[in-house]
Amino acid sequence: MAGNAKPAIVKSASRTLDIIEFIVNSAKPPTFTAIQEFLDIPKSSLSYLLQELANRDYIQFDADTRVYYPGAKLIKLSASCINNTNLSREIWLGIKRLSDELGETTQAGLLEGRFVVYIAKCQGRKDISVTTVGFKIPAHATALGKMMLSALSEDELKARLDNVQLERYTENTIVSYDQLLAELKQIARQGYAIDNQEIIPGGICVAAPIFDKSNKVVAAMSVTVPAIRATDEFLQELIDKVRAAAINVSLRLGKI
Repeated sequence: MAGNAKPAIVKSASRTLDIIEFIVNSAKPPTFTAIQEFLDIPKSSLSYLLQELANRDYIQFDADTRVYYPGAKLIKLSASCINNTNLSREIWLGIKRLSDELGETTQAGLLEGRFVVYIAKCQGRKDISVTTVGFKIPAHATALGKMMLSALSEDELKARLDNVQLERYTENTIVSYDQLLAELKQIARQGYAIDNQEIIPGGICVAAPIFDKSNKVVAAMSVTVPAIRATDEFLQELIDKVRAAAINVSLRLGKI
């Protein structure tokens, strides 16, 4: 082998890792052109590698906005790698304590592009269950998703949602970008988010943000209850307890 030339298989592996790192670390979801220009990979090779990564769910291509996001499998692998770390442990303990206190189903999620990925769940003693770990739902229709979207700048939000047709799941689902933006601003001000039967009829969810030590929103946690039991008084209790639980997790993660 002449000089420092790498075998083809090594070069392909190196490029694949470069692609994953670039997509994960980009300030906003990159296009094919942005990836190609930054990494200087031949278009034909890049197209093949991106397709293979997408086929195996390590990345996700949004056909509406023509950009790439980390895929569900990458999120799951990341969660597995940190399974015994402080972040994972504290989030799990946080939703477990909250579920034990309320007797309700609690969950936590991460933001992946315009989707929320559920990373932890604690089934309550009572009568509602709508998600499983690894489940991915458009963020605009969930309390967890709206909570995390509200932490993004308008530029970041536009990069994720511009030219996207927001899916409708119930008559309460927000499908207008302007209406969603207004609600996200309100959520950012008040520090909690509510999904009022926006993803499933009969279910209400309340979410609060989890911060890391740099004061960045890294996840969110929530509680889900049947709408029939969600009186104003009970809803306020849920808001207060979810926020307190999320603050406790954030403090344990080092957020001051």
